Amino acid sequence: MHRIPIALALLLLLVACGGGGGNNPTNPSNPPSPPNPTGSFPAELSGVWQDTLASSGNFRNPLTGFEFTMTEGYSAQLKVKPNGEFYFAHYSQGVASNCSLVSFFDQMVGLAEWNNNRLVLRPRERRLDVRNCAQSGTFNQRLDPVVFEASVSEYPTFLDTSLLMELSGGPYPLRFKLLNRTPPANLPQPPQPPGFELGQVGPYDEILGLWGREETNFYNPQTGAYQFPDCCGENRFVRFSPEGYELGMAFVRVNLEGVCKKDLIYYEKGQALFKITNQRDSYTYQGDVRLAASEARLIVRIRECGADDGVQTYTLQPLTRYHRWSYTLPVGGESFMLGCQYPTHFWGFAVCYGADPWYTYQRR
Repeated sequence: MHRIPIALALLLLLVACGGGGGNNPTNPSNPPSPPNPTGSFPAELSGVWQDTLASSGNFRNPLTGFEFTMTEGYSAQLKVKPNGEFYFAHYSQGVASNCSLVSFFDQMVGLAEWNNNRLVLRPRERRLDVRNCAQSGTFNQRLDPVVFEASVSEYPTFLDTSLLMELSGGPYPLRFKLLNRTPPANLPQPPQPPGFELGQVGPYDEILGLWGREETNFYNPQTGAYQFPDCCGENRFVRFSPEGYELGMAFVRVNLEGVCKKDLIYYEKGQALFKITNQRDSYTYQGDVRLAASEARLIVRIRECGADDGVQTYTLQPLTRYHRWSYTLPVGGESFMLGCQYPTHFWGFAVCYGADPWYTYQRR
């Protein structure tokens, strides 16, 4: 069993378009609000949730009782609004002993409720698209409530931290990941870590200017204009001036799982205090630096997600970060690095997002 971002093009197309043929629930990717919505859902849990399993063993469809080997796994999605309006989809595909291609696409829209760690989906419409060698077609389903026992916890992605919703007791066991988590409020300011030596001077003359990796022009703090890089991976910069520092990261395709995609841009500026603690060799100086942000912003782009496509901009609570630094003079092959030896905070991924102890910036 593997939870990795592998899915057939057919699977992605079906879930992304919200349909697999036949009479599908009305506009499932953007469920309409009823005239007098009566549902409610916690705002912090509203949004797009996704779960993808690349392959699995024997599977019994809970609506039909049909058993098959889920060789191509499944893709599941839950879109839920604060008023409780939801769209749910579960697509599974595999083979049976008497059929080389079997697929089931379960979709429903209605009102969702959350109470005492229980998720209840009350469908207004529910359809099942079936493809197999014996009986294929689209079939209306009973509108009985679908009840899950649920638990929510923080979920560290390879870059940031989102939420994990684990569902059991319903028709499908699921591990939903929230695509875009609302930034938490009132995050604690990190204390100065043990062993850190606080300096009293700003950026040294030798390191003034712009340093970067890949693209650095993705955000203009003066105008608020932004431009996401064309392709995947990280782009980052740090700019030092006599007044302080600016730091930014753009990352395309943050999530590795699910049909909907997320990209982000992070930016902060503030005061930098440096201290030299050692000289590694004739050309390289190292030390500690405190970067105390005075403002911070986050821009999130959702794409390939139907009606949920769009950009959201957040003004964040500024936090202080502590790093090692290393600077090599031009005669030694100039470079600047920030180290990740000290604990970081919720937005620490703008510098430290992997296991590397140092991250390098080139002069621009």
